[in-house]
Amino acid sequence: MIFRKATSVDVVQIATLHSVSWQQNYRTSFSDDFLDNLAYDNRLNEWKKRFQNPSDDQFVVIAEEDGEFLGFMCAYFNHDAQYGTLLDNLHVSLNTQGKGVGTKLMAALAEEILKRKSANGFYLWVLDTNTAAISYYEKIGGVAIETLESNDIGDKTFMKIRYYWKDASRFLDNVKAKSHKK
Repeated sequence: MIFRKATSVDVVQIATLHSVSWQQNYRTSFSDDFLDNLAYDNRLNEWKKRFQNPSDDQFVVIAEEDGEFLGFMCAYFNHDAQYGTLLDNLHVSLNTQGKGVGTKLMAALAEEILKRKSANGFYLWVLDTNTAAISYYEKIGGVAIETLESNDIGDKTFMKIRYYWKDASRFLDNVKAKSHKK
């Protein structure tokens, strides 16, 4: 498995996985019409914008194995004065979930946070209907800080939860400890 910084060449694969992930996980949060007919174009346009005008704090990494696109993450360093880096997107293809790809992508982020000497914490938002992701984030040490009503994506109002990791170093130590126990 290799991890590399994403480039504009990866936009279609990223948008495809992003929209498919929404279709698989957010059926109760967004309308079927949005998910089935609009999500892909929505994500493709967003990812084109992100790569045409990347901000200095944007960090996008993809995971691949034998030419297969396994997943990606996108983060923004020092996004929040209190919580640090925003892990804005973390998506892994359904057939590779449970194999550590998401954790390795998050570890790559934690390593980059430490390398950049950014604020040490990081956080993400997850929709409250994504119970599998919530269970996963709690298993790897995320702490639910708050739940908010939102309508910043999709076509309906939904509830989202902020999960927070206070210390990137501690996150890496915990991930390494768990991988050695296997």
